[in-house]
Amino acid sequence: MNRKERRRAQATASVAPHQIDPAIAADYREAVNYLQAGEWLKSETAHRRVLAKAPGHPPTLHHLGLIAFKCNDGARAVDYIRQSLASDPKYHQAWLNLAIILADLKRSQEAIEACKQCVGLQPENSAAFEVLGNLLRVAESNAEAIDAYLTSLRLKPEQPRVLARLAEMMLQSGKCSEALTYCRRALVIDPSLDELRRLEQRILAASGSINEIEATLSEQTKSPEEIAQNLNELGDYLRTQWRYEEAIDVYSRAALTDPSSADALLNMALAFTSLGRKEEALASYQAGLAIDPDRAEAYASVGNLLRGMGMADGAIQAYEKAIDLNSTLALAHYNLAVTLKERERYDEALAAFSRSVEHAPDSVANRFERMNLRRVLCDWEGLDREEADCLDQFRQRKELVAPFQLISIPSTRADQLQAGRKNAATLSAPVALRFTQHRNGLGVGQRIRVGFLSADFFNHATAMLLVEVLENIDRSRFELFGYCFSPDDGSDLRRRVVAAFDHYVPIGNMTDRNAARAIHDDGIDILVDLKGYTRDGRPEILSYRPAPIQVNYLGYPGSMGMDGIDYIVADPIVAPMAHQGDYSERIVHLPDCYQPNDRKRTISELPVTRADAGLPEDAFVFCSFNNSYKLNATMFDVWMSLLRNVDGSVLWLLVPTATCRENLRREAAQRGVDPDRLVFASRKPIAEHLARHRLADLFLDALPCNAHTTASDALWAGLPVITATGETFSGRVAASLLTAVGLPELVTKNLDDYAELALALARDKSKLADLNAKLSRQRETAPLFDSMRYTKNFERALSMMCDIARAGEPPRAFAVVD
Repeated sequence: MNRKERRRAQATASVAPHQIDPAIAADYREAVNYLQAGEWLKSETAHRRVLAKAPGHPPTLHHLGLIAFKCNDGARAVDYIRQSLASDPKYHQAWLNLAIILADLKRSQEAIEACKQCVGLQPENSAAFEVLGNLLRVAESNAEAIDAYLTSLRLKPEQPRVLARLAEMMLQSGKCSEALTYCRRALVIDPSLDELRRLEQRILAASGSINEIEATLSEQTKSPEEIAQNLNELGDYLRTQWRYEEAIDVYSRAALTDPSSADALLNMALAFTSLGRKEEALASYQAGLAIDPDRAEAYASVGNLLRGMGMADGAIQAYEKAIDLNSTLALAHYNLAVTLKERERYDEALAAFSRSVEHAPDSVANRFERMNLRRVLCDWEGLDREEADCLDQFRQRKELVAPFQLISIPSTRADQLQAGRKNAATLSAPVALRFTQHRNGLGVGQRIRVGFLSADFFNHATAMLLVEVLENIDRSRFELFGYCFSPDDGSDLRRRVVAAFDHYVPIGNMTDRNAARAIHDDGIDILVDLKGYTRDGRPEILSYRPAPIQVNYLGYPGSMGMDGIDYIVADPIVAPMAHQGDYSERIVHLPDCYQPNDRKRTISELPVTRADAGLPEDAFVFCSFNNSYKLNATMFDVWMSLLRNVDGSVLWLLVPTATCRENLRREAAQRGVDPDRLVFASRKPIAEHLARHRLADLFLDALPCNAHTTASDALWAGLPVITATGETFSGRVAASLLTAVGLPELVTKNLDDYAELALALARDKSKLADLNAKLSRQRETAPLFDSMRYTKNFERALSMMCDIARAGEPPRAFAVVD
């Protein structure tokens, strides 16, 4: 019986007695008899007869809720049971069933509160405390869950399943001795429970010899098939604990024990993949699929492997084969969509995402991915409602969602922290595999060793911003290591970045564990992650704790929610100290702006004209070169209002596809603007791209996610930017940049002020000319583009982190004084 089936059994297990009018007693008994017999429709009809004669009768409303739940109508079930409780707030069984139903709907906190109402009314009800423990365990409130289970056992000691849950929790926290005690107590009560035998094996695997476990398995089982199955399950456990080499050894023995089963071979492929042994993983998949060629999930996993090997065409074929075998396999549709998106086959990707949602309608993560792609394509019809609903579901259910998906939608800092924490939990290396001792001196008697971890050491925005700071860092005080898993694009920027490091360490072919070991063995004092939860990031490396100080910097504009990351480099605008509660990292303020810049960025001197760019010669040109996923219907309303109010003006955009362009033209027409007043730029080399900014009059920023490097580009090229300050880190970056370049007057508090300022500047050429002149003057002296000043402050931040660690203090927030 799975968890959902157990919940339904729990929710229909008993019928609480209530006083009832003798005139309707017969109808009520008939309704209850049908309910207990599982004849739901007849029971519902009979209960409605009772309700017609006795409106508000608590048991009848309660039972109607149970029937609705059994018929998969959770929302109606909750409504009926809440009506029952409104009539009788002390109806403990209704509170318990409400908790079970809310848990099924993944409304975790509401379920916990309902169950607490039940145990408050019935403090001697062991079953209610068991349910409460289950709910708290799912909500990761482990200490409370353990207390609830212990209370349940005190009330009723002979409960093997409760003992098993306690054993599992002890095992998860590394308390193997206590785990084994609880597990064996449960086995004494019910030695026939297979799940207890498997749990015992996992506990022994965590603390003892695998060979001893195999010997025990051989004694307990009668057939090779049973032995192989148990070995396979043991291998699965070892794999979940990141003990991949041991898992492979166990899977190998399982495959030899039962050569007719594909399970061990396919699982072994997953372990090989986790070790980065991709060719062996592929061979293992091939061997398993030769035995059982109809395994759709295995073909989906082959697709993941091939995508990781850079073989996108093969990955697409594997996903399509999985879908041929099982057209409802949402995961295959999802990963096919991700691969098509990476290949910029956006229309096909959108169709695949839609199929993933169709086959997994409860998956908020799939819906978020589809929404993100619709944002890329500027396909906004109904998108605001969809986002609001998904955010609501995400907040209630705490489902795993890629954190970056929340950056460009109206999420809160708390939402983004929750997404980061949930994601970090899936990436967290087991405690036993983390480095607890570090080979470093934190700068005592030697240079501070700083490692930079990134996939962006090539012609990428992060490298463009950071390279001059790396070149300027004082080598008498700091020794720089570049841990690179970037492509080599042969660019001048790539050569500059690599040359800026004292030690360049390619880790692209290393597993996360081996990369962490290399960082640890280099005695790194401070490990700076430049990727976070952006594409190609490897936050798993940081979960091993290879350095005593670990920092989130520049690449990801928000909290990562990882306990192993100590600091986030910010400034007083993007992350005020008042926001500390929404960051798992300690906030470090640089005095001007968190974002570095490279003064050596060249701007092409080749002549460029408006005619070359397809822009009207005499028009006022509004410009927004933001990525298309940052655009939205609300911003477009503001921009189209500007076009309507500034005669002859145009909006100059940089978008990725023809579909995106057509969607924006349609949106303009719907707002009463001639679509031809949208002008679309083509992609250019960075020097030429910077030069063409001079053809525009005013850069329009976006909200809730601002321009970041894009805003710096505009300001470096001499183009004024206007912005509105958002709530989250990503929505406050342009305000920080403008303040650091000496143009705080271009920062507004809301979109109304933003629209008013943009219109005023478009209508007042002299005022705009003054802004251009001011930007031109201050570009040379303002802190934003003063790379040496930035470098010195960044060095102070790194030194302070070491000072705090040397003093034996835990990480703490601090501000660098210029």
